[in-house]
Amino acid sequence: MSGNDYVLQVKGNQKGLEQTIAAIAADDALPAAATYSVKESSRGKTSNWQLSTYDCKDAQLQAKWPGLKRFIVILKTVFFGEKITQEKHYYITSTTNVSAEALARGIRGHWGIENNLHRTRDVHFKQDTNKIKNPLAGANICLFNTLAINFLLQYVHKSIDFAQMIFAQNFKTKLDELRT
Repeated sequence: MSGNDYVLQVKGNQKGLEQTIAAIAADDALPAAATYSVKESSRGKTSNWQLSTYDCKDAQLQAKWPGLKRFIVILKTVFFGEKITQEKHYYITSTTNVSAEALARGIRGHWGIENNLHRTRDVHFKQDTNKIKNPLAGANICLFNTLAINFLLQYVHKSIDFAQMIFAQNFKTKLDELRT
């Protein structure tokens, strides 16, 4: 073991683990070890994020997941006009010496990466739908996309939507500017 701690998201591919965490979080007899809530407002939406941690006392799960100490449940409630949506996200962690607030900030920060960079790659560069089978070609197109994203964000506009539109409309002018 390297001595490092982990925080791992549990998704549908770990159904048994996901169901165990959901059951623990739903059991009113098992209080959360720690909780933290934060409210965010942006673009007419208000989001409430509530993170709760629960101690793992299941020896079988601890044997399967070395170092497992706690479960994390995040309930995200979004208010947009009259519409209210809720999502639950589940995590496991090997740490008990990090506050619920620090866990929430770290997880939220990772979502920012996921939402910004991965969304850009998937939506704007259609990375998930490409038909490339050759691993070297896949690595090359990924590298090219990274260069293109960085170029657009640095030299054209801070919004990838606008950057692509502006660059496409002014392709020759933008290339001429780079040459000088």
